[in-house]
Amino acid sequence: MNPREYKVMATLEESHWWYRGLHDLVTRVVAAERDRKGKLSILDAGCGTGRLCRLLGSFGTVTGCDSSDLALQLCRENGIETTFKADLNCTDLGRECYDVITCMDVLYHRNIEREDTVLTSFYRALRPGGTVLLNLVAFESLRSSHDIAVHTRRRYRRHEVVQLLQEAGFTIRFCSYRLCLLFPLLAAYRSVLAFFQSSKNPDQVQSDLSPPPRLINRLLKHAVCQENRILGTLPLPFGLSVFAVAEKPDNQGQAKKGVAC
Repeated sequence: MNPREYKVMATLEESHWWYRGLHDLVTRVVAAERDRKGKLSILDAGCGTGRLCRLLGSFGTVTGCDSSDLALQLCRENGIETTFKADLNCTDLGRECYDVITCMDVLYHRNIEREDTVLTSFYRALRPGGTVLLNLVAFESLRSSHDIAVHTRRRYRRHEVVQLLQEAGFTIRFCSYRLCLLFPLLAAYRSVLAFFQSSKNPDQVQSDLSPPPRLINRLLKHAVCQENRILGTLPLPFGLSVFAVAEKPDNQGQAKKGVAC
């Protein structure tokens, strides 16, 4: 990402509806894993400035990794010390080290050379029966100045995410679009923002993350958290992101059954 975006993330992720909604969804899934397995060993791959690491700490032992020195510095400033620098294209994450790997809005980045290589690394690093959680931006038609600012390489459709995970050996427990109810409003907003930033130098383009008015922020956060309640039972037909939960089969080749895609 442009360096400014890490500082924006550090400032906003504690309160902004988008982060609060995504982190609510992730912690719901990981809490269920903890209830099923007990204390977990968790890796947040592409941990950014570290709020998710802090939230996941109540479910077990959490380690974060990121390729950005600035992101890791901001993690340390936020009191998160269990981090390491990693290029997911080539860093060995170990073998059967983790029960859960979260990877939020990372695989679409232009510095990721091949998603299949990264997912294979995740597969090796998970223990049998371990779970990977992915969030990825959806639909190339939604590409905007936001993608320039955060260095998006590609946007995805749900079936593409399913295929990538299955080819890496994972069993899909759940895969759905998310931010469905907000899709028309936010898609229109990004189109307007792209128009006004289209003439800027790419390094000066800013994402659409900014502090909304308090009431709007509260309403949007409530809407997203309500949507999260139904995501586990009903895949949504469209949205701004794709969210997937997949499992590495155990030693008998079995994985927990989930909702079909």
